[in-house]
Amino acid sequence: MTLQYKSAERQDCRQIANWINSIGHGHIEYLLDGLVPHQFALEHLQKVLSEDPDYSFQNVDLAVQQNNIVGLIFSYDAHSNAFKPEMAKVLSQDRVQWMKYFSDNQISNSWYINTLGVDHAYRRQGIARQLLDLAANRALQNEFQSLSLHVYENNFAAIELYETYGFVKEKKIDLSGHSFFTTRDLAANYLMKCEI
Repeated sequence: MTLQYKSAERQDCRQIANWINSIGHGHIEYLLDGLVPHQFALEHLQKVLSEDPDYSFQNVDLAVQQNNIVGLIFSYDAHSNAFKPEMAKVLSQDRVQWMKYFSDNQISNSWYINTLGVDHAYRRQGIARQLLDLAANRALQNEFQSLSLHVYENNFAAIELYETYGFVKEKKIDLSGHSFFTTRDLAANYLMKCEI
């Protein structure tokens, strides 16, 4: 079977939520567990993906083989990552601090890549590069001239991919002040940018 690339559909939200959580070292569970009574974090994310205009399945491109997702990229206007004061009313202080590591470190007027992942069995086949191309096309369609992303400093394979694609490190962000990162050996990340 040949690999297909397609835009995500509403029925993909559950799988997308699982991918985002897996790729993000469990950050979705950390941020969302317990926010909505009787709803688990991944259920909450699935609902957000199906209803939110920015953090939406409509901003996800998939690599699919035999109806199985083997890769995805989730991208949107970086402005959507801005910390909103009402978030502080529902999130604990440690969760607010976690979010600010990212919301306070953005590239203005860029198209932000929230998540890029490829199944281990399908890596090194050009899928990630093709997904980056799809995100770049989305950026251009929305009149953005650059892509941006965060990547953990110890994710050497991803950094190599991004630099080969044309990303440059704009800033190193120290994450050592938060237990979520230190318990996962994630001491820092890079904010990277790529002109399209």
